[in-house]
Amino acid sequence: MESLFNTNTDELLYKVKTAIFNESFGSDIVLQEKLEDAFFKMGLMDFAVNETMIIAVTNKIGQILFVNDRFCNITGYSKDELIGNTHRIINSKTHPASFFKEMWSTILKGYTWTGEICNRRKNGSLYWVKTYIIPVESYGSDTFFLSIRTDITLEKEKEILLQSKLLSSFETVVHHINNLVFKVEKDSDSNYGFSLFTGKLATDYLANKGLQTIQPSSDSIKAKILSPIYSMNTYFSEEMTRRLLYYLEKVNTGEEISYKEWLDDRCVHITISPIEKEGIICGAIGIGNDITELESTRAKLTELAYRDHLTNTYNTAALERDIVLMINEKSPFSFLYIDLDRFKNINDSLGHVTGDSLLKLVTARIKDFYKDVGELYRIGGDEFVVLIAGQEEKNKSLENAKLLIQSIEDPFNIEEMAIHISCSIGVAYFPIHGSSYKEIHRAADLALNISKENGKRNAVLFDLEHMEGYVNKVGLESDIRTGLNNYEFYLVYQPKVNLKRGTIDGYEALIRWNKKGKEIIPPNDFIPFAEETGLIISIGKYVLEEACRQAALWIKQGVPFQTISVNISPVELEQNDFLANLHAILEKTGLPPHYLEIELTENVLMKNMDRLLKLLYEIEAIGIRLAMDDFGSGFSNFRYLSELPIHTLKIDRSLMSQTLIGRDAVIVSSIIKIGHSLGLEVVAEGVETADVIEFLRKNDCHTVQGYYFSKPLEAYHVPDFVLENKVR
Repeated sequence: MESLFNTNTDELLYKVKTAIFNESFGSDIVLQEKLEDAFFKMGLMDFAVNETMIIAVTNKIGQILFVNDRFCNITGYSKDELIGNTHRIINSKTHPASFFKEMWSTILKGYTWTGEICNRRKNGSLYWVKTYIIPVESYGSDTFFLSIRTDITLEKEKEILLQSKLLSSFETVVHHINNLVFKVEKDSDSNYGFSLFTGKLATDYLANKGLQTIQPSSDSIKAKILSPIYSMNTYFSEEMTRRLLYYLEKVNTGEEISYKEWLDDRCVHITISPIEKEGIICGAIGIGNDITELESTRAKLTELAYRDHLTNTYNTAALERDIVLMINEKSPFSFLYIDLDRFKNINDSLGHVTGDSLLKLVTARIKDFYKDVGELYRIGGDEFVVLIAGQEEKNKSLENAKLLIQSIEDPFNIEEMAIHISCSIGVAYFPIHGSSYKEIHRAADLALNISKENGKRNAVLFDLEHMEGYVNKVGLESDIRTGLNNYEFYLVYQPKVNLKRGTIDGYEALIRWNKKGKEIIPPNDFIPFAEETGLIISIGKYVLEEACRQAALWIKQGVPFQTISVNISPVELEQNDFLANLHAILEKTGLPPHYLEIELTENVLMKNMDRLLKLLYEIEAIGIRLAMDDFGSGFSNFRYLSELPIHTLKIDRSLMSQTLIGRDAVIVSSIIKIGHSLGLEVVAEGVETADVIEFLRKNDCHTVQGYYFSKPLEAYHVPDFVLENKVR
C-alpha cells in the first residue's frame, strides 16, 4: 500500500502538520491555501527541524511511512530500505521486550512517550537517541505516530564512561563533558547534598549566581581526600530542590529516573542513576543534556496545534483549554457564540477562495471590536467564540453583542465587490449558566439556536426556558421514534362530499398519534417538529402506505369512493427515492394509481422548481391525481396553477368563516372562478355551517369537506357511513 507520506519534505511537513493540528483533508483549493499558510508560519522552523532533528512517521502497525535525511544519515539505510519496513530494522536488542511493550501501550492510549533508545546502524555500530513519540490523530480514522529524536550517543558514552571510571579517571571524564554532571550523596546528618556539580551547563548556570562548580582537584583525587558535600539549596531553588528530592526517593529503589528541568533559560533533560556499593545504594549520578532547542521546537508545534491557520486565531482545542483553566481558577467569564448567517450561500455562489477572504475580514472586524477585551476563537467553518474574562453586566454583554452584529453588517470589500453578511449570537456566563466547558458551550449554543429560530441577526442571552425547550424537543423526538416503533400512529378519514350528487367523492387521510395509549396528540403538535428533524420521512411513508392499503381494502369491500387523498411534505418530495417508494407502495398494496390523490402545499414551490416540475409530471404520468392544498392561506400565486399538473384546488379552511361576507366572499368566489376556468376541481375545506354551504352552492363550488357533514372517521366506520339530509 502506498504511504500517505512521500519523500518530498514540503509535502511531508504539510501532511504531518495538518494531522497534528486536527485539520481535515479538504478540497485541493483549501489544501493549497492551508499549505501556503502553514509554510509561512513554519518557514524558519523547517530548516532547524530537518537539519538537527531525526524524524520518522509510523502507523499503528509499526510501518515506517516517512523518514527525513538525518534519519538516513545516522542509520546508514536509504529511504527505500526504511519506508514500509518497521523499526525492528534498527533494533539493537539492548532493551527488553517489556520496554517496547510499555512504549506502545503509552502511544496507543494517545499519550506522548519520552525515553532514550539504543539503536543499531546498518554497519552494526550502536547509537543512542533521545526520543519523543507523539500520537497524531487525523479527522478520519487513521492515527500516526510522529517521532522526534536527537542524537545523544556522545552523552550516553560519557555517562557510561563516567559511571564506570569516575573514581579512577575523573579529570579525563570532566574535560569531555559539555553539559551537566552532578553527584548526590548524603552528609553526616543524612541530608542529601552535591559532591559534584560540573560541566559546561553547570559553569554557565552557576556563573550567573556567582558560584563555582563543584569538582575535585587532581591533588585531592591522588590524595584520596573525600569531596565535601554542599547543600542543595545553595545551588537550586526551593522548588527545584523539592523536585530533585522527590525523584531521588525513586532512585533509592534502584530505578533510573529522567525528568526535565530549567536552569535559568536553558531546558535540561536530566537522567539520575543510582550508585551502588556492595549491593547498597549510596548515592546518585545525574547527567543533564541541553534540550532547549528541542523544547522550543516542541512548544512552537504545540502552540501551532492551538491555532486556526486560516484566520490566525485560536481554535476549538484552545477554547476548551482556556475555559477549563478559567473554570479551575473559578474566574467568571462571558461566552459569546457567533454564527455567520447565509455564509454557505456565499461559499456556493462566489467560491471558497472568496469565502476564506471574507472569513479573514470578519475575523479582523471582530478582533478590532473586542480589542483588549476578549479573546477570539474560530471553532467551525463560519462559527466563532469570544471569551471575555471577568464579571460583566448582563445587559452590557448583550448590548455589545448587538453592536457587533451591526458592525458585521457593514459591507466587506473583496475584489471590488461589496459583500454583505449578518450574524447571530448566543451569550452565556460562567458560573451562572454552567459549571463545566460542556455546560457553558451548550448554553451559548442553545441561545444561538433561539436567535436563529427568531429570524437571525440578533443576540440572545441564555435562560432556563431555552434548556426546557431543548429538553422538550429531545423528549419529543424520542417519543416520535418510540411511537413509530410501537404503532402508536393511526389514520382517520375525512369525507369529501359532492353537493350536486349528494355522494361521497373521496376521503382525505389524516394522521393521529395515540401517545403511549394515554392521549391523542393533534398533528399540529408534532408534524412541524417532524419536518424539522427529518422524522417526517418515516411518518410520511407510514401514512402513504397505510392509506393505500386501506383504500385497496375498501375497493374489495365495495365501498363507493373516487379518491383517497394523502398530504405529502416538501421534505418528502426532496428525497431522491420518493418516486421509487411511491411505485413500491402502490405495487405492495395493490391500489390502482388513479384512486390516489397527493396533496401539496404552496411552500413546496420555494425550492428547485425545475426538479419539482419534472417529479410532478412523472407522478401524473403514473395516473395519480395532484391537489394544491391550503390555497389562499398565504402568498398564493395563480401562475403556478397553470404551470403545474394540478387536478384539484383546495380552498384553505381559514377562509371558511361562519358567514362569508365582504372581502372573504370576494376572495373565495374569485378562487372558485379561476379554478374552474383552469379546468380544476375546486374543494372547500373546513366547512361547518349551512350559510357557507349555501354560499358555495351559489358560486358553483360543489365539493366540500368539514365538520358540517362529518368529523374524520376511523377506518372501520367508513363502510357504514351514510350522509344525512344536509346535502339537499
